[in-house]
Amino acid sequence: MNFAKTRRARVPWLGAGLLITSVFTVLAAQVQEEPSSIEELRAAIQAEVDDIGHGSVGIALVSRDSTIWADGIGIADPQTGRQADANTYWRVGSISKSFVGLAALILQERGKLRLTDTVSELVPQVEVRNRWVDRDPVRLVHLLEHTAALDDLHPKDFASNDPAPLSLLQGLEHAHDSLYCRWPPGQHFSYSNIGPALGAYIVQEVDGRLFEDFVADEILEPLQMTGAGMLLTDAIEESLAAGFTSTGEQVDYRHIIARPSGAMNATPAQMANFVRMLLNRGELDGRRIVSPESIARMERSETTLSAALLPSLGYGLGNFEDFEDGFVFRGHNGGLPGYSAWYGYLPDHGLGYCLMASLSGGKLTSRIRDLVTEYLVRDIESPARDSAVEMNREIDQWIGYYRPVAVRNESTRYIQRLVGVLRVQQAEDRLLVGVLGREFRYRLVGDRVLSRGSRPAPTLALIEDSEGTRYVQGEVGSFRQVSPAVVWLERIVASVVGLLLASSPLGALIWIPLMLSGRGKREALAVRSWPLLAVTAIVIASVAFVSVAGDADRLGKPSLLGVGFVSLSWAFVVLAAQGLRCGLRSEAQHVGRFARLHGIAVSAACLVSAAYLLRYRAIGFPSWW
Repeated sequence: MNFAKTRRARVPWLGAGLLITSVFTVLAAQVQEEPSSIEELRAAIQAEVDDIGHGSVGIALVSRDSTIWADGIGIADPQTGRQADANTYWRVGSISKSFVGLAALILQERGKLRLTDTVSELVPQVEVRNRWVDRDPVRLVHLLEHTAALDDLHPKDFASNDPAPLSLLQGLEHAHDSLYCRWPPGQHFSYSNIGPALGAYIVQEVDGRLFEDFVADEILEPLQMTGAGMLLTDAIEESLAAGFTSTGEQVDYRHIIARPSGAMNATPAQMANFVRMLLNRGELDGRRIVSPESIARMERSETTLSAALLPSLGYGLGNFEDFEDGFVFRGHNGGLPGYSAWYGYLPDHGLGYCLMASLSGGKLTSRIRDLVTEYLVRDIESPARDSAVEMNREIDQWIGYYRPVAVRNESTRYIQRLVGVLRVQQAEDRLLVGVLGREFRYRLVGDRVLSRGSRPAPTLALIEDSEGTRYVQGEVGSFRQVSPAVVWLERIVASVVGLLLASSPLGALIWIPLMLSGRGKREALAVRSWPLLAVTAIVIASVAFVSVAGDADRLGKPSLLGVGFVSLSWAFVVLAAQGLRCGLRSEAQHVGRFARLHGIAVSAACLVSAAYLLRYRAIGFPSWW
């Protein structure tokens, strides 16, 4: 039996006899039950692993009092045939950030630092470029809550794989071009791997021990997680599950430069203890790591504009909410090449889980997480939704268009500025929020806070900053209100530019055969050819870039395709400029009025797009710089 989510069968209306037959056929073959026991859950997970065809999964279910079940499923080492089990190691990626947050809370309880301390006070040797420093300095809490406005790591940083490995300070120096504030700190959430890495370095400098040693002494050993860690040891290497890409290729171990943000290696049995400690509000089997107040702070975001309005939503100190089956789980996920992981728990119900998979992308962990969360809440009554309140006239101020403020990688802003625009509309007693081709219906459940679907708590806020600028902030991201005229002007310009660029190769299908047959004006050859060559250059450059996108080794280091992209993108600019020059200097009676105007228009459109792309460094600059 395939244990997956229950699906409603569709029965064709073909008459009473066929209907009855169809119903029984569907019930027998298509209705899929949810697991009701550990044995059925294990079988369901095994079926998911078998469906992928490679890799392995680690799983643990816990309560406050004990580990209910910890196991490994699949082949951990395909070369030796070693089976995965509860003591197999997997890489848990960004779950590492939870340990950074916990470490900072330990030092705060001991009076060695405060979350509100500024980075410049704690580690003056590390420069964070911030032009708002006098009014809005970067604080430790901003690093841990991802509200420091820092750019994420760049391809060259993800490509680094020094087995030495680098020290935390060397890693920060390697990624120094991400250590700058793109807007005033303490306003918007923007996920950045460099922030928690700097937070870990602060812990190291304040305490005096290497961060890895601090975590081992103060967290791992008390939680009976001895052997887990962020550095590759012989013990971990011997029992580490082999990781695979989504296409089935086995990956090598990566010594990432921002270890505290993603390098933790742990077993299901070990992570079960970590989740149990969170459920027990900082204590495990009589050993206290931090106070219940610190765990509550770990689960709470305080530094976004909407933090006060959305108390149960947001990224805390390496910990965030996850809505599953109508419940609010707390926890974190993680991913590395060849691995993905999740842990989650229900603080009010004393239940939790962790799962790890040796497969990139999170597809397998997402499917298994659905199974696991459904199993955990099967006997728990779903929490009640917040009741909707009546829309008021004040909401009208937030109707309109919004542009994304906080983008994770600044290198993607050029595309998100155009396609990531959010629109808020009112439809009777609901607000429609549309972004990236999807539209969500929200109900007002409080003063400028909204919720949708089965969410048991508000997940979106309508807010103003100190200068009166309006924002939509919450589960969709952080968006600033902009004039509809600006949005539509940009869309019209982008559409016209796109159509003009497309018209050049399409027109070539007509004029090139005419030229070859001797019926076209040869004087128009240059006017038509330069813009066609410019468009061809940017198309080939785009294909070259897409072919290496997502591959840190090819983007973060010089490669043939990478060099080709940079060269062709500059060729695009030069060819477009030459096309405009040639078109303006040509005479209509010699080349033809249409040919001249079209050549000028296409060349100008190329230069407009080039200026936009160069403004955002989307072309012309090596990704490995």
